[in-house]
Amino acid sequence: MTPLLRAEWSRLFSRRVTLVTLVLIATLLAFLTFGFTLTRSSPTADEISTAGKRAEAAAVIYDRNVALCEAVQSGTETAPPGVNFPRGCDYGARPTADSMLDFGFSFARQWPALFTTAAIVLTVAGFVLGASFVGVEWSSGGMLNLLLWAPRRGTVLAGKLIAACAGVALVSVVYLTAWTGAFVAVDAVNDTVSVMGFADWMSLLITAVRVALLAMAGTALGFAIASMGRHTSTALGVGIAYLLVYELGAIILFQVIGGVDYSAKYRLSSWVSAWLNKSHTFESTSASCTDTGCTPAETVLSGSWQQAGLVLALVVAVLLAGAFTSMRRRDTN
Repeated sequence: MTPLLRAEWSRLFSRRVTLVTLVLIATLLAFLTFGFTLTRSSPTADEISTAGKRAEAAAVIYDRNVALCEAVQSGTETAPPGVNFPRGCDYGARPTADSMLDFGFSFARQWPALFTTAAIVLTVAGFVLGASFVGVEWSSGGMLNLLLWAPRRGTVLAGKLIAACAGVALVSVVYLTAWTGAFVAVDAVNDTVSVMGFADWMSLLITAVRVALLAMAGTALGFAIASMGRHTSTALGVGIAYLLVYELGAIILFQVIGGVDYSAKYRLSSWVSAWLNKSHTFESTSASCTDTGCTPAETVLSGSWQQAGLVLALVVAVLLAGAFTSMRRRDTN
């Protein structure tokens, strides 16, 4: 198994598609870093003071709205007629002096969004790399030649899967390290008012682990679909069809008909959001008031990151089981 893993590891990083993917994500990092560098500016003392005053006033209104929403949601208070509250009383982050500065870049404020972007990039890259890594082997006949040397089909497929996932994990760690370092450098040059403590850095580190695991899951999904279809294009076609027909189609459909999007809990994007953001509300009704009375807001279903991890792991496990079963059946037919 060790010689096989070593050979597959070398093959992964010597492939042209891997090198092109690494160049593309590195180029994306360079462009984003350069773009945020263009917004570099140092707030003056007067601007910081004004932002602080605005934040204090906005925080009072924010706290009042959240308290009223929670009271209406629990049924202890009646909302004014015509008032609608957001799902889960989600008014976003509480206003701060940093958030009231309309220019510049704040890593402390924007790193969750930056890591979400990194997660999308790495997961898509992992899906493509995993699919092409095994798909090309089947379509070119390389898999059959390899099985002449190592006829244990399950071991061969497992070696390729481990090499692909380990390679994407390494790329994710290096990429996230460079990603974080680049934007921290931009933030330091900007000299913004943001300050991150130990708890913030620990949250960032845990999120980075989630991003890396999600990229590995994407790799395994692409690998499994391409292995069952014996071609890279099979995985790419299934992935694109799923995103366009099911994910995007369901969103457009429920936006057109209105009401609660009951398909959210059946979409992988919802569970990915829960995995990255620690929780996600899939179904809820908004509090509303009419002349006859008020209906309190009600959360129908919400998911935690633990539930999201279980769902994503189950999807990956099912597809990988299909890939290995397909591999064994080809051995007996």
